[in-house]
Parts: sequence; structure tokens; C-alpha cells
Amino acid sequence: MKLFFWRKKSIEGLKTAMTRDEILRRSRILIVDDESPDLIDDLKKAHFSVDYVKDITNENLELIDRPLYDLMILDYGNVGSDFGSDQGLSLLKHAKRVNPSLVVLAYTSKSLPSSQADFYRMSDGILSKDAGIGESMEKIEEALKKAFDVKNLWLGFLHAAAVAPGSETDLMWQNLFIEGVSNQNKMKKFRMKAMGFFSGDNSKQIGIAILEKLVEISLKTLIG
Repeated sequence: MKLFFWRKKSIEGLKTAMTRDEILRRSRILIVDDESPDLIDDLKKAHFSVDYVKDITNENLELIDRPLYDLMILDYGNVGSDFGSDQGLSLLKHAKRVNPSLVVLAYTSKSLPSSQADFYRMSDGILSKDAGIGESMEKIEEALKKAFDVKNLWLGFLHAAAVAPGSETDLMWQNLFIEGVSNQNKMKKFRMKAMGFFSGDNSKQIGIAILEKLVEISLKTLIG
């Protein structure tokens, strides 16, 4: 007698199928630097959607506490004082705590002492202010690919819902989500289950925005 084992579908099986032009068209970039860099003009000339602020404070906190951007290019010095004494690192910690799927490039023209090395370690990459336009664009495009990567988005969704990666709930959700991409009833069931896990309006807002992006990307991946 043959035994058949049912295997749950995993998010690992989905690969982002977005072209460079699609990523460029869909992405939103935020630059946080106390001095306006020439990079802003370079990005706009390349048709990226980019916004710039000198700092993130309690007055404009919604810029990172709401899921408005896919990539943040973050300076270290003279920013983030509302979040702690570690300047850009304090702001980076807050951003990753709120929404770890937000990709952050550490943007600096000088090396930092070992006591501040977490700014590099916790970021998703380093973009030197001294880099040429070609190198800068290459690193930014790589960062945006990660921002639209299904696995990165899924981890952000789990974080918003306070679900541990690798948990029974995570594995169940992965299977239900993948089946729901091509089945509206199953997707509705998944949404109903997930909505009960969000503990506040902000986490719910982030979770819903990430989920919509996941559905859109996954549909394209499955259908082509």
C-alpha cells in the first residue's frame, strides 16, 4: 500500500518576478540627511519616486510609522535625536522595530567608530556618499529588489501580526496565503484569520499594506 504525504506550500517557492522597470515604477524612496545630497537629483533624473527630509522627528513620524516607502537612505549624523542619543542608529532601530520589511541603506561619507558599528550591521547595505552615480544606482536597485522580495515582505507581515517566523501559525498562513493567491475564498479566509492578530491600528495598517503588495507580487509570480 502506498502512502501519500500532503506537503504544505511554502513562501520559499515564490520568487519575485518583477522587471527593473516595474520596480522603478512601483518603488518609493525616502532620503533622510541633514544636508540635501546631489543623489536626489540623480534619482529623479532616473525617474525614481524620491522624497527628502532633513530629519525624522515626532512631528513627521508618520513617514516611517506608516508603510509609505520601500527604501530609506539614512544618514547617521545630526538625525534621529528624538529617538535617542545614537543619532541615525536610534532612528534605524525605531524604523526596523516598526516595520522590518522597510529596506534601509546606511548613507555616510565617513567610517564610524566600533561603538556605532551597529548602524552598519542593522542596515540592509551601505551606500557611500563618495560613490559614483553608477555604483550608487546599482546599490539602490539591489536594495529595491530586496524591498520587493516576497520573503522580506512576508517577514514584515509576520512582525506586524506578532507571529514568530517558523511557528505553526506561520507555516499554516504560508500554505493558506499561497492557495489564496489563486482562490478568492481562501484568501478571504486568510485575511480574516490574520486581522485578528494585529494589536493596534498602526501594526494593522502596516500589515494590510504589506499584504496587498504580497498578493500583487505573488499573483504576477504565479500567473506570469
